[in-house]
Amino acid sequence: MLEEHVDFLNHGSFGAVPRVVFDEQTEWRRRVEARPVEVLARRGDELIADAKAAAGAWLGMRPDDFGLVTNATDGVNAVLRSLTWRPGDELLTTSHVYNAVRQAMKYVAGRAGATYREVEVPLPLAGSGEVIERLVAGLSDRTRLLVIDHVTSPTGLIFPVGPIVRACAERGVDVLIDGAHAPAMLPLNVSATGAAYYAGNLHKWAFAPRGAGFLWVRPDRQADIHPTVISHRLGEGVAREFAWQGTRDVTAWLTVPRAVEFLADLGEQRVRDHNHALAVWAHRLLNTRWGDDPISPTDGSMVGSMAAVPLPRALQDMTEEQGLALQRRLYTAHRFEVPLHCFAGQWLLRVSCQVYNTTAQYERLAEVVGSLSQG
Repeated sequence: MLEEHVDFLNHGSFGAVPRVVFDEQTEWRRRVEARPVEVLARRGDELIADAKAAAGAWLGMRPDDFGLVTNATDGVNAVLRSLTWRPGDELLTTSHVYNAVRQAMKYVAGRAGATYREVEVPLPLAGSGEVIERLVAGLSDRTRLLVIDHVTSPTGLIFPVGPIVRACAERGVDVLIDGAHAPAMLPLNVSATGAAYYAGNLHKWAFAPRGAGFLWVRPDRQADIHPTVISHRLGEGVAREFAWQGTRDVTAWLTVPRAVEFLADLGEQRVRDHNHALAVWAHRLLNTRWGDDPISPTDGSMVGSMAAVPLPRALQDMTEEQGLALQRRLYTAHRFEVPLHCFAGQWLLRVSCQVYNTTAQYERLAEVVGSLSQG
């Protein structure tokens, strides 16, 4: 349903809903409006259970161990706002943290007199081992929770969550994984990560409507976790509490089975392989054309379906205002929807690669940005 005249290279931000999934959600909205009490009240639990069954079977989660939420940030907030923080506690993450999560962590730490800290993970990275080394060295005796991205938003890098979770477990530190981009981009068995908590999106790479996400909680941590909206079912467990968070539009959740089916029909591994190959190719193309040093290995070992590339050197001295102006110009004058931002003093452009994208779009992007860098 994307506009044909725009080169949409930003699937990673909000996804793009296939027409058949859009039609399915529209049908669910019609059903709700025709029989609101019947669908939401009498059959709500049953219908949400069906949606959870599809997501859980696909991602390795028992239905009792997770709840549906609006998005990964909602899930992260549910954990942070549920736990009791005390002065001296440390909430730890990395410099690649998604800013909304950064703000939530700072908020709960500030209210409790706890400490918020980021472990610097500088670019470029020669491999994922550097991330593990930095994080393990950054843990302290006061670290109570580590929040780690499975796939980073600003830099588009896959972080090695398995080894990180194991290293934290040896030190008695719980891990909350922000898996906003992981479902469908990566092979994923949520419960096998070993983390205490995992929040993910289904509206990005899994083709579900916006408003579809999940929070999985390890059984030994479930008693303390509640939705951000406390409602009638407080104290009845994760599955029951999250299934009713007040009156809301649950049609995005009810459409999840159709999205999972759509991905399966395309061939999940086929899609993943295609997107990864395109991202690795685009990564090399843009770095080569713009004369930049890559921020991660060119073999694609830290790249999934997105790649962040430094802008040409002539554009690296931009102010924040100039950077925003450049992004607007790329959209209004050149028909590119692509994000760029300044990370640790370096301007990066992040491309997403999905089945509807073509190599010609990235070739044109390389040419346009190269031309703009020359004035």
